[in-house]
Amino acid sequence: MLDEFFGSPAQKGLQRRAAAMWTLLQDDPAYCCHGRAVGVTDPAPTSLAQQISLARLQGVSSCEGVSAADAAARRAALEAAGLALDEYVSWVGRDRAIRAAQAVLASRSLPEGLQIRQVDADTPAVVMQQLDRVTASCEVLLPMGQFLRGLTRPAVCVYAQTDDGEVVATSAGVAQFHPDSSRGREFWWGMLATDDRFRGQGLAILLGAESMVRMVDRHGMTGFFTGIRAGNAPSERLCSKLGLEATDRSILISIAPEVFAQANVTK
Repeated sequence: MLDEFFGSPAQKGLQRRAAAMWTLLQDDPAYCCHGRAVGVTDPAPTSLAQQISLARLQGVSSCEGVSAADAAARRAALEAAGLALDEYVSWVGRDRAIRAAQAVLASRSLPEGLQIRQVDADTPAVVMQQLDRVTASCEVLLPMGQFLRGLTRPAVCVYAQTDDGEVVATSAGVAQFHPDSSRGREFWWGMLATDDRFRGQGLAILLGAESMVRMVDRHGMTGFFTGIRAGNAPSERLCSKLGLEATDRSILISIAPEVFAQANVTK
């Protein structure tokens, strides 16, 4: 269960290195992870050296919530260290988003022939492989199994499954931050992916709302965030419908090309 890695060979290698790093750092609130790579919690300039070291060791590292005022300097310092960059706009959800998700669940239901299931410690490996297939088809990297199963941090990974047992859509939330961190009651949310044959049926918004509400109800979370690449209009529309709001903060991803040979970690 602790060695389930997904995606391309390069992505699996990244997750394998991140799992080893997480074993060392998981008890330190200065570090965070939702199952792809270990990052730094504090966006202050003082965490820059840690982000650079993590990128060189894992291949990738992130810093969440970098302010517009600090972003240019951090980008320049990461590039000066020989790292490539990827970046997302940080979108956040609080009470309004939670109410919007509850309204979605009260007004919508799955199409006939589909059921919602949740990943847990006993979910068969074949189901995890199907989750990997669906997310990969949408260019989304499935986080490592120990996180999706809730073995490392509180988590909810839901999926839509046909009567024949085929996984056709997914969404997840993970308590990315250490509980003693200032962001300990916020969770990472996302992993929205739908098999091409089932698109246009509202599965993304329904499963997105389901994972969101379950994280709040079952794990006492009070807010969450996700990253959207600038210009990704479909994701922006869906998140707006669920009450999330764009911020002026960024999620800065640093990549060591000699260790991780891809331009980005996920879509």
